[in-house]
Amino acid sequence: MAKHPKLGKNIRSEVIVIGGGISGALIAHRLTNLGMQVTIVEGRKIGAGSTAASTAILSYEADVNLGELIKKFGRRAAVRAYRAGVEAIDSIGQTIKTLDDSCDFKKRRSLYLASNRKDVKLLEREFKTRRANNFDVELLRQPELSRRFSLDAPCAILNEQAAEVNPLKLTLALVRSGQNKGLKVFVHTKVTTYRREGQESVLTTEDNFQIRAKHVVFATGYETQQFLKQRTVRLVSTYAIASTPRIVFPEKYEYPVIWETARPYLYVRTTADSRIVVGGEDVEFLDENRRDRLLPSKTMVLQKKAHKMFPHLSWKLATAWTGTFAESKDGLPYIGPHTLYAGAQFALGYGGNGITFAAIASRIIPDLISNTKNSDAHIFRFGRHSK
Repeated sequence: MAKHPKLGKNIRSEVIVIGGGISGALIAHRLTNLGMQVTIVEGRKIGAGSTAASTAILSYEADVNLGELIKKFGRRAAVRAYRAGVEAIDSIGQTIKTLDDSCDFKKRRSLYLASNRKDVKLLEREFKTRRANNFDVELLRQPELSRRFSLDAPCAILNEQAAEVNPLKLTLALVRSGQNKGLKVFVHTKVTTYRREGQESVLTTEDNFQIRAKHVVFATGYETQQFLKQRTVRLVSTYAIASTPRIVFPEKYEYPVIWETARPYLYVRTTADSRIVVGGEDVEFLDENRRDRLLPSKTMVLQKKAHKMFPHLSWKLATAWTGTFAESKDGLPYIGPHTLYAGAQFALGYGGNGITFAAIASRIIPDLISNTKNSDAHIFRFGRHSK
């Protein structure tokens, strides 16, 4: 991990990106490639916080099913939101080809499991909805799931358009690439206030330095709540475990990324060094101390669920961790301007698909900054209304 300086003077930049996680890195990388003068300001280290905690399953599927989104927003907007996720995963893969690290990126299949027999009809409806809207999916019944994946579930939707990545490697590689083209980075620099003066935004840090910019992008995840205080957002603590590496997987089974219909849901993937990563057991976030105290008990529950899901695998626990994220009621991110912050754009990848949503934001926000029409901007805007 490269060392970056702490801001020690007043500065000015064309664009300031607040937040050095995966969202800020993707957006700063794109803006820099467009020839803009960009500076990242991060309160911790680059890639810390939710990015380092992410299990990094890349899926186009939002936490709210397509069928439910259609009821909320109509067919065109809902289908486009899902389709934007497909394109985002592809764009991440293409971007990584230009970087100095493969970032452990790998295309994967995805299984959306029925957690119990009561959810079979729900999954069957969702499958029909996706097929009717030209998504490449397949409905697998229990015998097929057992034969191909050694999974004991009533049924599942299989899709071919998922992936996995190492989120910290990706963030660092994006920043390195941007720095080669003039991107500036300051860490341990927390922004405390924001105001607009004419055509400039003025940010003040906790050390009382001023940062001036024509455009500002907030890419600060759930911590953005200190500025916005949205009532439509819920803060959630999630828990994850990883096995020791070099698990011997039976050759006859496939290992896709997995999630399920239960809420909160379990999510699973393997890694480049042959580990199992399992996450879930989400609870409402109250404070960091209470979140962290639950880690031992949540770890035990995740271990039991993982052993039940993969009884044929031999593995040991290597590590466990917890993180916090925000989720919106409709499962979609908030991307774009906010009425309370003139001159600013927000990239808030709320929900379980934070990295996919960050890639969507990295396409929308540069267009908004450069006054280029983006047909997806209205779908993810603040103030969107469901039917």
